[in-house]
Amino acid sequence: MTAKNIDNKLIPLAKRYSDALSEVAASKNEVDEVYSDLVNVSDSLNQVKELKDFLSHPVIPIIEKKDTVRAVFENKISIDTLNLLYILLEKNKINLIDAILSCYEESVNEAKNIIKINVVSAVEIDEDLKLKLKERLESKLQKSVNLEYEINPDIIAGLVLKIKDKTIDGSMAAKLEGFKKAVR
Repeated sequence: MTAKNIDNKLIPLAKRYSDALSEVAASKNEVDEVYSDLVNVSDSLNQVKELKDFLSHPVIPIIEKKDTVRAVFENKISIDTLNLLYILLEKNKINLIDAILSCYEESVNEAKNIIKINVVSAVEIDEDLKLKLKERLESKLQKSVNLEYEINPDIIAGLVLKIKDKTIDGSMAAKLEGFKKAVR
């Protein structure tokens, strides 16, 4: 999944839905399939604005929304994921789907001992350096590392690593800012 900007206020509720879905999926040995379903639903809602607007509209009757979800997703996603969508529609919480996906992905990764790290660099990093960075982080963290790269020329040089809610800023921009503060 690509990193999406998710409102942190949605996370606690999304986590409850994600945990419940995760428990059901694990009991049926369908964890990866349900993850794929959530990606499919999230992508569909984000790509087809009219569908998302229709499902979020407060005046449209729930039965019409459920019929639409059934028509769009039936036989394309598991019954458990479809039932989650029905519940979200009944509670007018379809806007939680991206946050649920994020929480679900995090719990799946945790169960598989995988950690996702966002790497920000000023320029494109060559494959050899990417491999060395991955090996070093896996050795240090004792986990499999899934790296996502982003380029931001504003950092000038160096790297910024974002690991869960921590940021390790080894950028030249941060060092210059620290130097400015020190000489004031």
